[in-house]
Amino acid sequence: MGFTDYIVKKKAVICALDVVSWEDAIRKGGRILVDKGAATEEYLDNIVRKCKENGPYIVIAPGIAMPHARPEEGALALGYGIVTLKNPVVFNDPDNDPVSLLIFMAAPSVKEHNEVAVSQIADLCDDEEAVEQIIAASSVEDIIDILINQGF
Repeated sequence: MGFTDYIVKKKAVICALDVVSWEDAIRKGGRILVDKGAATEEYLDNIVRKCKENGPYIVIAPGIAMPHARPEEGALALGYGIVTLKNPVVFNDPDNDPVSLLIFMAAPSVKEHNEVAVSQIADLCDDEEAVEQIIAASSVEDIIDILINQGF
């Protein structure tokens, strides 16, 4: 199942999540992967731990983070989640802070992690207009409509 199909079928979207920090954004937003059966709580713990140890490796473009960890660190199935934040958070990435959009990903194998998930998410991140529309959206339905209408 592709990125958009997953998001639409599973309604894997949280709009305007209220958080106080980057860690809060990962823990609260990452529930979308846990609730959909794509990852364990430990997966979220590993993302937070790795950010503390390695810096903001998950911030991939201005305003966008892609929280993920290695498949063996708690990924159960290929899964995605789109989370917009009520207020942007700082990850301490001087080039790309603050972050308003988190695109969560879990993949149970390195092949799926690299070949499928990352390339599909990269396509979305490359479309600045779609990203701006998603960040500005006021509902889950609006975000899903943007994904469908933009052809992701």
